[in-house]
Amino acid sequence: LPGQTIYLLGTTEDELDGSAWADVVHGHLGGVPPKYRPAAERGLAEILINASRDGMIDAAHDLSEGGLAQALVESSLRWGAGARVWLTELLERDGIDLFTALFSESTARAIVAVPRSEEVRFSDMCTARRFPFVRIGMTDTGDESHANALEFVDHFTLTLEELSDAHRAALP
Repeated sequence: LPGQTIYLLGTTEDELDGSAWADVVHGHLGGVPPKYRPAAERGLAEILINASRDGMIDAAHDLSEGGLAQALVESSLRWGAGARVWLTELLERDGIDLFTALFSESTARAIVAVPRSEEVRFSDMCTARRFPFVRIGMTDTGDESHANALEFVDHFTLTLEELSDAHRAALP
């Protein structure tokens, strides 16, 4: 949704075995699956339920199959809005590299779109519940020079048209 803040809920670890990336690039579906984190899953569910009920989030997407990259692409295409994404804080907080941030399939994670008017209430709720969260970006309002693109600041930019073409080409 245009003009909203994007938060990543949960923590990201180097969990790429058996991931969508490993399957597509290497034809590899084996290895060690992501850790099951029942307490974190429960905490994430409680946050999503309460934030949705209380009008603090307008959209949410899990980070399972394909990780953060896939969730951002699917969200951008669904809403027809690009985004600017900054991952430096996430990389430093979780001690991971850019590739891992984009494609890890660690469990108990989601991205959410938070209206600017709800950011304080949302972050206070996450802090009170001691659930890890990080602000990673903003959805486009349509008037930016980079509108209609998914920009990973300091790394690369893909237009929604390029993403849509790639998405269509990947369908069976």
